[in-house]
Amino acid sequence: MAEGRLKADPLYQGLARPPMLMGVSYMYFTVNGLVTLLLFIHAQSFLAYVMGAFIHLFGYLLCMKEPRAIELWALRMSKGYLSWNRRFHSHTNSYDVF
Repeated sequence: MAEGRLKADPLYQGLARPPMLMGVSYMYFTVNGLVTLLLFIHAQSFLAYVMGAFIHLFGYLLCMKEPRAIELWALRMSKGYLSWNRRFHSHTNSYDVF
């Protein structure tokens, strides 16, 4: 038996990663572009693009560690949180007051 860490094949790593554009995933890139464009239209200043660059830098650093971080966060947010009154409704996620 070989000792040490299991080696990951670079070909598999490349095929398993999501498609990236400028170091971030496509979904993050498009959302960042839309938010930056809306900030520019609202502020009517090119300073919005500087703020968009900082948002992109945050996403770049985040995607360096985990390429699917944005998709995982969106999945978690889509599931919702547990309601505080679960014990009154037999531990189900009910928002009914009665």
